Amino acid sequence: MPTVEEAIKAYLADRQSELSDSSIQNHRYQLKQFREWCGGAGGVDNINDVEPLDLSKFRRYRSQDLNSNTMYNQLGVVRLFLRFCHRMGWVDESLPDSIVLPTRSGRSRDSSIDTDRIASILDELERYEYASLNHVILSLLWTASFRIGGLRALDVTDLHVQDQWVDVVHRPDEGTPLKNKSGSEREVNLHGWVCDVLRAWIDDRRPNSGDSHGRKPLAATDHGRIARSSIRERVYSLTDCGGIDWGCDCKSDGKCDDSVSPHDIRRSSISAWLDDGAEPELLSGRVDTSVSTMEKHYDIRSETQKRELRRDAFDM
Repeated sequence: MPTVEEAIKAYLADRQSELSDSSIQNHRYQLKQFREWCGGAGGVDNINDVEPLDLSKFRRYRSQDLNSNTMYNQLGVVRLFLRFCHRMGWVDESLPDSIVLPTRSGRSRDSSIDTDRIASILDELERYEYASLNHVILSLLWTASFRIGGLRALDVTDLHVQDQWVDVVHRPDEGTPLKNKSGSEREVNLHGWVCDVLRAWIDDRRPNSGDSHGRKPLAATDHGRIARSSIRERVYSLTDCGGIDWGCDCKSDGKCDDSVSPHDIRRSSISAWLDDGAEPELLSGRVDTSVSTMEKHYDIRSETQKRELRRDAFDM
């Protein structure tokens, strides 16, 4: 029988063809927590040695650091992994269903969105609304940590898909100022899959419309450059509990408790970059904020998560 680590590698390889790179990365992170627990406090080496009691202990262990929404998502990935292990004949059929998922709470108190949840939404967009305006907006907000103003300011000519970067330019006289004026101007590298989405959007789906200054906005509607309020509304809709096209019936005060704002996505994106080991000084230039502001307002990781990452970095 394979070890837990070998089983996880097999699972990730199996899902490689059906999940996006961002989703694979998030599944790898979630399962890393499970693998490390098995090899440490859990005392489990081989995957066939995992028992329902072990899963209960792991759930209690992780509940010390995670809120119910994050716990729900992490245990959901572990359950998917164990179902794969059952199909491979490594564990009993009843093991995956022995995982008790917590009840999801409403809007998280830190106004953020889990990395695996945003990856799931992006997966849905890739499958059902590929290269749509929603796909373009969420891909850029998440991977490039843009503010609304930065996303809205982009023109088609600012995009360099061949070299995988975009030029962010302050143009106040033409209706697209940036928050820190010329200080916000920068060149932002893009993931290859994001460039594929943008290329397909421009070639096949982008309306042939411009703005009143004769520019061709990247985020365009039939009426020209998208409005700030429209970006905000689209993000709220994409992140509500109904998913990308079902809508939801649990709105309170006019907004679903699960939905988040574009700025919440920016905060979570920056925190995810830090969690992935990005150097704060380099990340600061990418996301247009100082290191001190980033640490004070954008780093939503718990002290335990920071300690675990430092342990990995120093190989302790």
